[in-house]
Amino acid sequence: MKLHENQEIICGINIIETILNSKNETLEKLFVLDTKSSKRIKSIIQIASERGLSISFEKREFFNGCFPDQNHQGLALLCDRKKEEDEKFLEKVLKKDSLLFLILDHVTDPHNVGACLRNAAAASVDAVIVPKNRSCHLTSTVRKISSGGSELIPFIVVTNLVRTLKKMQSSGVEIFGSDVNGQEDYKDISISNKNALVIGSEDKGLKELTRKNCDKLISIDMPGEIESLNASVVSGILLFEFIRKL
Repeated sequence: MKLHENQEIICGINIIETILNSKNETLEKLFVLDTKSSKRIKSIIQIASERGLSISFEKREFFNGCFPDQNHQGLALLCDRKKEEDEKFLEKVLKKDSLLFLILDHVTDPHNVGACLRNAAAASVDAVIVPKNRSCHLTSTVRKISSGGSELIPFIVVTNLVRTLKKMQSSGVEIFGSDVNGQEDYKDISISNKNALVIGSEDKGLKELTRKNCDKLISIDMPGEIESLNASVVSGILLFEFIRKL
């Protein structure tokens, strides 16, 4: 299936339902497996129809051929790519009196990024921030794995992460870096009204310059034989500790 540069196809019930309900005006066509007839699928079809989308009922061969590596769940949505925000958008957000950011320092696995977005949306984070280079952006896989989280909070791409951290600090945001060698246990931290949590990459953790520019390095006690947790698990634990302390 040939797509325009700004188009993508999203698969999966949760994310498609969220997109349809988000009042996004860039939706074009809904593909439905012709054997699907659950109450939820019928509801999605009705919403799509009310919004004026073209609806195409397809055979399983269509889905298996177009989306062989995806758990499509019998649904696919042709739409425009989700907009990624930039530093100018961040400047506007920084004017708020109370803030919580999630910053992903060169996380490249789309499944991790998608799960982190889901956690961030559940914790009502103000934005997720990633660097422009050597990191996973807002792909169709990320949107699907986020189960709708990607549609609920801004996704900001910045050119220089260290410069962004310094800008945030000058606006009163305290930067907490998650680090296996962090000297302060996450349960013991005190937080202010403006906070940012930085999670490092899957293989190397925080970049050295990122680590040096954090206000505090915090860790999660690991009593077992495993030395570290998945980035998305870490983000879930720490974000909800932040929420608990607010």
